Amino acid sequence: MPIGEPWIPGSSCDHLLVSLPYLHGPELEHCPLSNGHARILWTLPVTANEIAFRREHGHEALERLFDQHEIDPVDPKRASVV
Repeated sequence: MPIGEPWIPGSSCDHLLVSLPYLHGPELEHCPLSNGHARILWTLPVTANEIAFRREHGHEALERLFDQHEIDPVDPKRASVV
């Protein structure tokens, strides 16, 4: 999802990717409540090039790149993995 400007000034991340909280696993994703449950997703700041890669190669391929490059998902100045 394009956000129209960098996540913070100086960042190349100008999109948000809605994703499973894969760094934390299913314990964070599925949250039981007394009257049901909640599913927790996160929005990960990403670059336009990463979104283009995802469109061409799929979500799992992009997440593999994130893992291979050991990104810090909260680093606003991280380099693109593609």
